Amino acid sequence: MRPILLLFIIIILGSCKTTKRLGPMPERTMEEVISALKSRNIDFQWFSAKASTSMDSPDESISGTLHVRMKSDSIIWVTVKKLVEVARILAEKEKYTVLYRFVSEYEVWPLKHLKSYVHTDAEFYDIQQLLFGNVIIPEGANSEFLKDSIYYVIKTNSDDLMLTYHINGYNLELEKMEISDKMGRTATAHYSDYRPVGTHGQFSFQRVYRFPNPSGEYATITMDLSDVEIDIPKEINFSIPSHYERIN
Repeated sequence: MRPILLLFIIIILGSCKTTKRLGPMPERTMEEVISALKSRNIDFQWFSAKASTSMDSPDESISGTLHVRMKSDSIIWVTVKKLVEVARILAEKEKYTVLYRFVSEYEVWPLKHLKSYVHTDAEFYDIQQLLFGNVIIPEGANSEFLKDSIYYVIKTNSDDLMLTYHINGYNLELEKMEISDKMGRTATAHYSDYRPVGTHGQFSFQRVYRFPNPSGEYATITMDLSDVEIDIPKEINFSIPSHYERIN
């Protein structure tokens, strides 16, 4: 698989920080913790950011800079740079296109083609939400609630997936999320460095993802975000040069 497609897998699934103990952990109810998760999600129309990204897997270790722009329920636009632009991606509801700058080639695939790499039935909306950093909100009636060290832990089911949330009991920030399927494969996302973005509340600027690849081995992706803007419309430039050769 081309490295660019591995980088693009970051849409499916954010570094851990050490929390100082500030005395006894406050007593929280499940309703209070779920409310914190709800307020963490941001209802966005536009999103743009820069991300220093690295990936380590059994096959390779690569790094680069991603520039991401999204229009809600419409477009995901990504450029991949290593000093210069090496690839550009445009994902729409039904398909995605990848331009490979160094070799003047491109490929076009139906969006469902991604599912063969990431073993998920996520649709375009779900992919955008996960790339942005929003999470599925558990329903209290169908969830297990417990304490673990400095965390409140919520376990819940969504379709065939088991979702586990680790929420810091002191500041109610989501620091870890696990997604397990019925075959026992687990993807993990760590979120940290929460900062406000405009009037939109707290947003995680540092993320680490660990997930199984098609061979069953695990890959790890780290992302350090900057230049984050929410609900500021951006120009989306994407065209296929006439001399590029389609390779699929």
